[in-house]
Amino acid sequence: MLDSFLAQFKNPSLEFIIETIAVISSVMYVILAAKGKYLCFLFGLISSALYLYICLKYKLYFDVIINAFYIIMSIYGWLNWKSNTDLGELKVSKIRPKTLLVWIGGGLVLNILLAEFATRFSDASLPYLDAFTTIFAILGTYLVITRKIENWLIWIVVDFIASGMYYYKELYLTSLLFFAYTIVAIFGYFNWKKKLSVD
Repeated sequence: MLDSFLAQFKNPSLEFIIETIAVISSVMYVILAAKGKYLCFLFGLISSALYLYICLKYKLYFDVIINAFYIIMSIYGWLNWKSNTDLGELKVSKIRPKTLLVWIGGGLVLNILLAEFATRFSDASLPYLDAFTTIFAILGTYLVITRKIENWLIWIVVDFIASGMYYYKELYLTSLLFFAYTIVAIFGYFNWKKKLSVD
């Protein structure tokens, strides 16, 4: 694995260059998001566009969908966060626990249905994990944009699973990125907790 990873640096392919730019942009996105800076969505837009191409190439079709979704949400998120800051400070709130449980339950059911569909009707790779990370990344993204602190708990799980999935697909930089995301998501949760306001 290490030899394969180092070989990519010596003879970088177009895909490796694209992945590297996507990783750098993604790191900038998550760091700025954890700090509550709306500029994060510019980097999110860049990384999502690049990952759309990567996931299509590697037949991670649900991740193609999620990255197309991220592109749209990056624009919406920029506008939403920019209009919901108070003297540069992001306003953060909590979601009702019952609402969150309903969404999680619905997401797990949808995960099974989508993965079964992909298994039967496509050549999708890792359909159950791919569907899981896609569904819950959509939920996590919605909670980020609506400034709900629970988004970081969703991202901790999603990022950790995605790290393993990309490692299996030999996208080692991206796997490392998602492992780093897991750590940053923990930081993000505690940082947002300081900003928490009761609706």
